[in-house]
Amino acid sequence: MIERIVQVTPTEEYFSVNWQMGIRCNYDCMYCSPKWHDNSSKHHSLETMQQAWQRVYEKTKYLNLPYKIAFVGGELTTNKNFLPFVTWLRENYNNQLFKLLVTTNGSATFKYYSKMFEAIDNISFSVHSEFIDEQRFFDMIIKLKKSIDSTKFIHVEIM
Repeated sequence: MIERIVQVTPTEEYFSVNWQMGIRCNYDCMYCSPKWHDNSSKHHSLETMQQAWQRVYEKTKYLNLPYKIAFVGGELTTNKNFLPFVTWLRENYNNQLFKLLVTTNGSATFKYYSKMFEAIDNISFSVHSEFIDEQRFFDMIIKLKKSIDSTKFIHVEIM
């Protein structure tokens, strides 16, 4: 018997987008190449991010799949437009979204992350030990975990 491929089926029932929002970061880690971060790149405006999303959506909506969007940087929380953007995305495209995920270095405040969790499903903290106050950071993570919905997820990776 000759084996042959008769059908290719996606393993996941969503359209996955890995969106690098820029390379601007408030840290300068010893192991991070300058091509992956800087402290001077211009932040994207809310309108620029909204238009970028609308272009992606218009070109892919025919697939009729929910979207899993993973946002990475640089450091997203340094852009004052990022939180309004994910809030807008959740308010305007909620029925089309499977999950929204963020990777952050953990340098923002508890209040910021609490607000972010109103729109985001999962936050992955990429903790850079050369820059954090460990006690303060982990106290914030514990407080944050206790305050979020049980369907939300926190992941901490220590670099």
